[in-house]
Amino acid sequence: MVGQIDPAAAVFEIGAGTGVITRRIPRPAHAMPLVVFEQDKHLARHLRRRVRHALVVEGLFHDTVSSLGALPDHLDILSSVPFNSLPGGLYLHTIEAICVILLASPGRRLIQYSYFNRPPFDAHNSGLHWSRLVRVWANLPPATVWELRARLVVPDACAEHYRPLSATGAPSSV
Repeated sequence: MVGQIDPAAAVFEIGAGTGVITRRIPRPAHAMPLVVFEQDKHLARHLRRRVRHALVVEGLFHDTVSSLGALPDHLDILSSVPFNSLPGGLYLHTIEAICVILLASPGRRLIQYSYFNRPPFDAHNSGLHWSRLVRVWANLPPATVWELRARLVVPDACAEHYRPLSATGAPSSV
């Protein structure tokens, strides 16, 4: 998943847990720090000790992200949160916060690690679009890295010639 990070982007991680992925995220070459969101206070304390180059924000993502002020236009949000297993209210608030952030700038995206062979949550009517980036066959069970970003708006004059491509250059099926 960290191989999909744009080196020029600011990076947020939602639900960092013990920091397995966090520790693999390269230090940014720009002034924006790595920002890690973790709701569990014990895990947040652990992350502060283990990942000193990160700003660890303790609390629920949808409740705390606004405390950062203006967000960068070029932003990669990493997550391996199993959205479909979250309780209803938490699920809806988290998804809504992510969608609002992504829709505010075309340079923002969610990179989601999932064990399902389908998009992690429905984004059909949101103006956002899921793309499958890579399938991780070495993982048991196999996992998929997904990208969610603002849907490309194609002018009507070009629409008949436009076919979105996946990350591999093949026509996208998602």
